[in-house]
Amino acid sequence: MIKVDAIQVSAKPVQERVFEWETSELAINPATLSNLSGIVNLAKAYPYPHSVLGQAGSEHYVRQLDSRSDYPGWYVATIMDEVVAAAYLSVYGIGDGCRHTLWKIRHPMLAEGMPASCLSDLFNVLSNVVLTLRSGTAKLVIFLSENEVDAITQAEDAGFQCEGRFKDYYRVGELSLVYGKTVP
Repeated sequence: MIKVDAIQVSAKPVQERVFEWETSELAINPATLSNLSGIVNLAKAYPYPHSVLGQAGSEHYVRQLDSRSDYPGWYVATIMDEVVAAAYLSVYGIGDGCRHTLWKIRHPMLAEGMPASCLSDLFNVLSNVVLTLRSGTAKLVIFLSENEVDAITQAEDAGFQCEGRFKDYYRVGELSLVYGKTVP
C-alpha cells in the first residue's frame, strides 16, 4: 500500500471543485484531456471479457463517456504523468430529498504490471470525492464480473462489501457481483 503524503480539497464552488490526492509516486485526479489517451490505452488493453472494453470500439466508448459527464467522470491514477489506473464516476440516483446520493464507479482499469493497490487507492479517493461533489451522505456501488479478480480484491481492501450477486448479468454463465460502500 502506498503511504499518503497529502490530501487536498479546494474551497471553490461545488461545480468547480477539484479533488487531488498525491503521494511521492502516485497522483489521483479527475482526468484531463491529456489523460484521455492513457485511459483509451487501458480500455483497449482490457484483459477481461467485456462488450466494449478490449474491443475495437473502446476508444469511442471512453470518449463518449467523457463527453457526457456532468462531473469530471473519469478519474486517473498516474505515476510520473503516466495513467496506470482509471475509473469512471457517475451519479446513479438521488435519494428522497434527504441529501443522499447513489454513485456508481464504472470500468475500473489497471495497467499491466502495475500494483493492484493502485485500484484500492483510487477507490478510496473516490469515496472521498463524492462528498466534495454533493453534500450529504453517499452510497457507492461497483458492478464487477467474477473474472475481475484484482478489482474485487481491491474494492474489498477499500472497504466495499459484496452486497449482491446476479447470474447471467453481463454474459450467460457468468456471475456479476455488486460491491457497495456507504460514506457518512
